[in-house]
Amino acid sequence: MFSLEGKHCLVTGAISPLQRAFAVGLAEAGANVSLTTLSEGKEEEVAANSILNECWSIGVKGEVLSIDLRNTTQLDQSVSELESNIGPIDVLVNATHTAVIKPFLEFSTEEAHEIFTNNVQSTLISTSVIGKKMLARGKGKVINVVSILADRGVPNCAIFSATQGSILGFTRSLGIEWIRQGVTVNALGLGFFADLPGPQQDDALREILEKYIPVRRLGDSTDLQGALVYLSSDSSNFVDSEMIVVDGAISVHA
Repeated sequence: MFSLEGKHCLVTGAISPLQRAFAVGLAEAGANVSLTTLSEGKEEEVAANSILNECWSIGVKGEVLSIDLRNTTQLDQSVSELESNIGPIDVLVNATHTAVIKPFLEFSTEEAHEIFTNNVQSTLISTSVIGKKMLARGKGKVINVVSILADRGVPNCAIFSATQGSILGFTRSLGIEWIRQGVTVNALGLGFFADLPGPQQDDALREILEKYIPVRRLGDSTDLQGALVYLSSDSSNFVDSEMIVVDGAISVHA
């Protein structure tokens, strides 16, 4: 029911445990998996290729696009070559997730702009470039990674939360816009994960969260694999403009 055999998935910004878990989960479900870096640079390219090697070991195909994900022309050219080599992209996972946690007034305008560029602009550009190809084929799935801080308040998270709210609003509106043309747009909602940047990296807050989350632990990126595979599969064809949340029930805990 949830097999991804024959599908080609692209995971963006593949440089951390989050994207590794996504890529491996998709590969284990049978998909060919390709990856992009967030920006050009040897360190990011090495990280992405390490993830790709793990996918290859499962027996699937894929490539790494070592590019600046915020460069529309570069991405368009690279995706055309990728689809020629591996096949049309069926599933786009926008997984860039830059989180800088500190008081709002400590951010410079330039730093805030960079976070918006990394999280929001990269998502808009990749969705535009790849979504255009999906629309032309009449099918495809876009999955945007969104923190639950998109609509919840936590001190020192104002800039990060603002980027997440932008992506969530984009998801909900674009899903309605594209659904009749065969392309769904959904979000995968993230709670607090031990292996990801965020307020949980503060030891004192981490201890509080571990007591407050109903399952009494922070998440691990691998906890997201099942929901991602579902949203990538044909079983989710009637799901659109939604956010499926994986957070240990903290969002509904009063």
